[in-house]
Amino acid sequence: MLVVEDEAGIRDILELNLRCAGYRVSSCVDGLTAWQQYEHERPDLMLLDLNLPQMSGFRLLELVRSESQTPIVIITAYDFAEAEEVARFRPNAFVKNHLTLRMCSP
Repeated sequence: MLVVEDEAGIRDILELNLRCAGYRVSSCVDGLTAWQQYEHERPDLMLLDLNLPQMSGFRLLELVRSESQTPIVIITAYDFAEAEEVARFRPNAFVKNHLTLRMCSP
């Protein structure tokens, strides 16, 4: 499984939970690296944020869909109406990201 998320805290939470559930997980922090890793690994599933540096999640989704039907779950803080453009690339699911990370003080 490939997790593509630029926010370290969210990426770490996703990776930890997926590994605990028994999945083999790799991750990337930007779209360009994710595309290269996708080409190398051909993961069974991709969890994809849309707002990424280097190459947007929109573009990454377009590239992956141009050559495969790998299941892709979009994890985004965008409203679904804002992410409507993505629908033409047939993601398998949208998950509204409600995770916010805050520092706790004692």
